[in-house]
Amino acid sequence: MIEEKLRKRLRRAAILVVCINLSLLVCGGIFSAYLRAARNQTMKEQVITEAEEYKSRIMKQLRADFQTLSTLSVFLKDASYSDWDLLAERLQQTQKYTNFVNIVYFSRDGKGVLSNYEGSILTEAELSDLSAEGQAAVEKSLAGEASVSKLFESTISDRRVFVYSVPVYDGSEVIGALAASDHIEIFSDILSGNTVLGGGGYINLINSKGDFLVRSPKTVVKDDISSIFDGPYLEGDSRKEVQEALQKEERTFSIFTYEGKKYPFLMEPVGLNNWYLFCVSTGDGLSAGTDNSVRIIQSIFITVLLLIVFLMIYGYRALRNYNKDLLFLAYHDTVTGAENMTRFRQKLADSLSASGGSVTALSIRQFPFLTEIFGKTKSVELLCHIKETASRHIKKNEFFCHDTEDRFYLFFQETNPEIIRRRLEAFTSEIERNALNIRTDYQLALYCGVTLSSAGIEPELEAENMLTRVQFALDKAKGGHSSTIWFFDTELHKQEELENYIESHMHHALQSREFKLYLQPKINLKTGRLDSAEALVRWQADSGRTIYPGQFIPLFERNGFCVNLDLYMAEQACRQIRSWLDRGLDPVPISVNQSKLLFFDRDYVRNLTCLLDRYQIPASLITLEILEGLALENVDELNARILQLQEKGFRVSLDDFGSGYSSLNVFGSLKINELKLDRDFLMNAPSQNQGRIRLILEEIVRLTGRLGISTVAEGVETPEDEQLIREIGCGVGQGYLYSRPLSAEEFDEKYMYVK
Repeated sequence: MIEEKLRKRLRRAAILVVCINLSLLVCGGIFSAYLRAARNQTMKEQVITEAEEYKSRIMKQLRADFQTLSTLSVFLKDASYSDWDLLAERLQQTQKYTNFVNIVYFSRDGKGVLSNYEGSILTEAELSDLSAEGQAAVEKSLAGEASVSKLFESTISDRRVFVYSVPVYDGSEVIGALAASDHIEIFSDILSGNTVLGGGGYINLINSKGDFLVRSPKTVVKDDISSIFDGPYLEGDSRKEVQEALQKEERTFSIFTYEGKKYPFLMEPVGLNNWYLFCVSTGDGLSAGTDNSVRIIQSIFITVLLLIVFLMIYGYRALRNYNKDLLFLAYHDTVTGAENMTRFRQKLADSLSASGGSVTALSIRQFPFLTEIFGKTKSVELLCHIKETASRHIKKNEFFCHDTEDRFYLFFQETNPEIIRRRLEAFTSEIERNALNIRTDYQLALYCGVTLSSAGIEPELEAENMLTRVQFALDKAKGGHSSTIWFFDTELHKQEELENYIESHMHHALQSREFKLYLQPKINLKTGRLDSAEALVRWQADSGRTIYPGQFIPLFERNGFCVNLDLYMAEQACRQIRSWLDRGLDPVPISVNQSKLLFFDRDYVRNLTCLLDRYQIPASLITLEILEGLALENVDELNARILQLQEKGFRVSLDDFGSGYSSLNVFGSLKINELKLDRDFLMNAPSQNQGRIRLILEEIVRLTGRLGISTVAEGVETPEDEQLIREIGCGVGQGYLYSRPLSAEEFDEKYMYVK
């Protein structure tokens, strides 16, 4: 009876093993067939991917050549396109630095200048002198279109070439075409690399008739043929399929046979002049590779077949135990045993879907230093102590986790900031009392950043938002020597976001001329007419966003970008004065603010002089305003720079005099041309100390007059302000009483056309 039971069990086990083996054999056959299909598909995708890459390289080469021509057209613009001799000289110079066979310029009347690679110049060229293909390309450019010609045999180099051609503009008008020819062999280096298809293939360039334009030296077909249709290699369905694809300008994937081996190939349209990439994968041949793979797989299946039964049983038991350990590791921290951030995120999203709450991020002050002083064992004990303390302080449906190093996160269901603060103070106090008993004089400090949940937001999204916001709050809490609790401040965060936006966009804004010139008039108090103007800046982003000077100027002064902006504004002032002169208007001087970093730059005077030369304006129309703070540091160095500028004809003005720690001794030593009284004088004049302020103003104006320095009063906003500065003898007034800062167009309309 027992033997019968054993035989039955063995029989059942044998049947099970046979069934498993048969199943594996069937699966092996299916897998072998799948491998064949997968290998073919992978090879096809590889060839397509590489063809796209090489097509991209060809188009990149074409774009680079077009860019070269476009750049040349701008470079040659400095020479009159009607001065053939000068233009011929420029073309000949340009020929030395390019790889083009010929470079030619034609005007709209068909007359042109030609320079070839040998350095010869033809100044009386006719459009009809070109080949039909070259004429077609040039005619398209004369119509305003960049063009590439079809291939043709060059009579100059006796090689196949094609022509690039771009229009030449004078403003928005096409005045001619600039063209250049190049050999088709420029693509040989692109197509003949050793990395084509991983070193197991090659690529030819053909036309729509199948003729080779560029033939790879690695071709498996060594016969001297001029077309893919020559010889018996492309036959039957493959030949028909390729011919139809060429007619329809479509991609096709097929196979040709050579010396008993099958070679897959892809024909990929380049997208230009009906050119195609003819990509061939050499490898070891499809059939040999597939058969070897099948034999290897069959051997592997036979080898592992006997092991699988044992491994199935053993593996199941091991996997069951392993899954338990893996699940614990996936959701718990190995240092403290607390839940980790992955689990915290899941719980946080679930809790927010049920109710609101708050997230606290906790960090230990100078934790790396603490670890170095007390040792890693004590630092781990501290983290475990925090974990145990957190377990006692959280309530039902609340939770916490330990993330990296000293970072803990806690979720409270509370949303009242005062209650949250009291709970955190009790929590941190307990940690501080019982931690690091090895040294009683060490002051442990804990930083806490807190954020509250927002209503009406998807729980998963709000969970991520809270974890982001709590980082900002924790960063604000850090820095002190005692425990700090900081709640996320939306307005402060918006300010930080604005500063981040400004710093990440300031260079682009300068290049895109988003900084706009505004002018505030200065009025001659004797005549009541326009005396000059001050250049001010406004940031008007292309997106439509307006950023005011008070938001970006202080940041630029901290990060040094004021150097770029101040020099840019000086150029805008020169450009505006040049515009007035070109329109026949009498220009007025413009004052431009200059920062300390720019003013003492080594190339500062040279850069300003270059601007004057570029715009051909007198230096006397530019006044450079510097802050009085510069004078308090090194008067001698400042005077040396002022004298350099005055020698060039610039006027120098001391701005905001009276706003800081002004010194009459320093003021008397400066070689300035103009003094601008700070508006604080006018703001304080109506106060109870009016008599004293008035006396100071009178003495300053009288002193500047004796020193030959003109005075400008800033901040004139009321008729009483104007009356005061008139009475003390000030010459020029500036402020909202006369006008707010105006755009250049508004300034012209209000002052220049009626001046």
